[in-house]
Amino acid sequence: MLYPLILQPILAPKPWGGDRLATYGKAVASGDRVGESWEVADLDLDEFGTVPFGKSQVVNGPLEGETLRGLITEHGVELLGTAARFKEFPLLVKLLDAREPLSVQVHPTSDYVAHHPDTHMKTESWYVVEAEPEAVIFKGFRPGTQPSDIARTAGTPELVRYLQKVPVSAGDIHHLPAGTIHALGAGVLVAEVQTPSDTTFRLYDWTEELNRPERPLQIAEALACLDYADPPQAGPIELGPAVRSLIHTDHYWIHEHRSPIGTLTTDASPGLRVFMVLKGTVAIGAVSAGIGSTVLVPASTPSVVRAETPAIVLEIGLAR
Repeated sequence: MLYPLILQPILAPKPWGGDRLATYGKAVASGDRVGESWEVADLDLDEFGTVPFGKSQVVNGPLEGETLRGLITEHGVELLGTAARFKEFPLLVKLLDAREPLSVQVHPTSDYVAHHPDTHMKTESWYVVEAEPEAVIFKGFRPGTQPSDIARTAGTPELVRYLQKVPVSAGDIHHLPAGTIHALGAGVLVAEVQTPSDTTFRLYDWTEELNRPERPLQIAEALACLDYADPPQAGPIELGPAVRSLIHTDHYWIHEHRSPIGTLTTDASPGLRVFMVLKGTVAIGAVSAGIGSTVLVPASTPSVVRAETPAIVLEIGLAR
C-alpha cells in the first residue's frame, strides 16, 4: 500500500541564490547561495540542465530510499491514477530563492522540441511566497518590441529595457507559458510548479551590473523559442472562504488554502496531489508536515488534510 510520501529536497546552488530556504526547513547555512530546492522531481537531464541529479527519493516510511522513478515503475496506476500513461512523473515542483535576479531566459515550446528532441518543453507558474518591498519580476516584452530589437541586444544589459517589469507581492500568481521571456527579480521567493523539464536558454545574466562570473548563454536557441505576444494574466477564483483556484493549465492546476485550524476543503476529484506547506503545520493522513514540507499523496491514497496551526498550503493536481 502506498501512503503520503515525503521526498528528499534536491538543493541547487546558484549565483543568484541566497539562504532564505533555511526558513523553510532546507539544509542551507547562513551565507549560502542556494537558489532552488527541487521538492518533487523525476528528470533525465539534458545538456541544458542546471543540476547534476534530477530524481527525488522517498525519506519516510517503508519506501524510504526509493526513487520516484522506481515507484512509477512498480506502482504506476496506484501512484499516478489516470496519469499512469506517463513513464516519468509529469510535474516538477520547486522552491526558488532569488537573492539577486535570475538570468533573463526562455524555455522551449512544443514546436521547438519537435525539431530538437534533445530538449524538453517547459511551462511554469510562480506563486509568490515572499517579496521584499518594491520587488519585481520580468515577464514578457514591452509594447512595440520587435524581434530585431532582441536579436540586437541579446547578451547585453540593453536587453533589459525591452522587458515588462511587474511589481509582486506575497500571494500573487504568475503563469509563464513556454516561450515567455522572464526572470525573477531580486528579493523574491516563489513556489514553482512546472512541466518536467530543466531546459533553460539564457539571453543575459546580469554580468555587468552584478559582476557575476560568466555562464554560457544560448542566444540562438532562445531567439528560436521566443513568443512576442503578451503572456496571459492569471486570475484567481474564490472557491470558498479559505480556498482560491490560482491557475488551471493544460498540464496542472493549483489551489491555495489559507486555513485556520481545521480540515482543508481539498479538491474532490480523483488523482494524485502534491501539497506544499508554506506556513504553519498540517497533518496529511498520518504525516505531520511543517513549513517548507512538500507531500506527495498517491492517487490510490485519499487523505484528509488538517491544519494543526493556521496554515497556507498549495494543493497541486494534474489537469483533467
